[in-house]
Amino acid sequence: MSEAFPFSNSAELNEWHQGITMANRNNIFCHCGSCQYEWVDSLENAVCQKCGSQDV
Repeated sequence: MSEAFPFSNSAELNEWHQGITMANRNNIFCHCGSCQYEWVDSLENAVCQKCGSQDV
């Protein structure tokens, strides 16, 4: 196995992939209707991080 490989075995690699899959499932693309700021959040009722608007 290559020294550059960051996982000591395939189980660790699979666990990492599962974590990424779960994070992607929970991420929501947000767009503020007031200031046009865009970000990714995991909250359905997110408030704009830039201006505080609830028009998201």
